[in-house]
Amino acid sequence: MIREIEKKLKTNINILKGIGILEIVGGITGIGLILWLTLQGMETNTYVFLILLVAIGFYIYSIFAGIKLFKQKENGVQHSRILQYLQLIAISIGGMTYLLTSGGNFFLGYNFKNSTLEFKMSVISSEFQINIMSSEQNDFIFINIMAIAILLLLEKAESKIKELNLSKENYENNMKEFLATQKSDE
Repeated sequence: MIREIEKKLKTNINILKGIGILEIVGGITGIGLILWLTLQGMETNTYVFLILLVAIGFYIYSIFAGIKLFKQKENGVQHSRILQYLQLIAISIGGMTYLLTSGGNFFLGYNFKNSTLEFKMSVISSEFQINIMSSEQNDFIFINIMAIAILLLLEKAESKIKELNLSKENYENNMKEFLATQKSDE
């Protein structure tokens, strides 16, 4: 019985570690993307510089959350939740755009300009687009199904780990009591 519990525990811990690796790789990819863009000679002004700082901060947070989750540190799941919530929605309306992803995405949504339902997917990639008062009018709203799936995996794995740890603890306590009674009967 204890081996079954430990096997299930390991499986759920590995799920969290896998998500952590995805977040770390996504953060590194995002920072690499920003460095690549800046080395391409893109024009920078104060506005662009601030957007790049926000994006770099997001990707550093992605790496931080991934490391915490991978190492099973306190609040690792909480940081990963926050990271996924930041990626849930991509929206562009009236020249203002918000789109941040780390590690990949599977967007499903509506493009107002083309009046079409669209989906977009990328794996092991990161994207950022933050605009305020942009002249490009490509209005859309997307929901990141990948972020929802990761949030569900986080919740399920975390609750299963808590449940299995409790079962393991109860089993070990029951075995100690059983062995103690066996010794006292001898």
